[in-house]
Amino acid sequence: MNDFFVGVPYTGCENNIGDTPLIATREDEAVGIAVGAWFTGKKPLVFMQDSGLCNCLDIITSLLKPYDIKIDLLINNRTHPEHHALMGALCVPLLKELKYESFRMC
Repeated sequence: MNDFFVGVPYTGCENNIGDTPLIATREDEAVGIAVGAWFTGKKPLVFMQDSGLCNCLDIITSLLKPYDIKIDLLINNRTHPEHHALMGALCVPLLKELKYESFRMC
């Protein structure tokens, strides 16, 4: 069960995050904050839209994966505008290719 929530808000995210989420300006910033919370014993969840996943690729591959840091990602899968539809279709295959399993799409 997650006990620390940080991310970039999207419409409807309030249904999936705690009462007092920390709002970040970028998705990679949210992951960095979540790593700090993880080191203090928290179970963080980072929320974002599918289009923000690419902002996190470097921190996933250079910090989370090499050091086996498990940060749950909640990714909102949008279909409009067109760049969201494309990213939405790529999110799951991309994360699976990275062998990153701590995510769910909503």
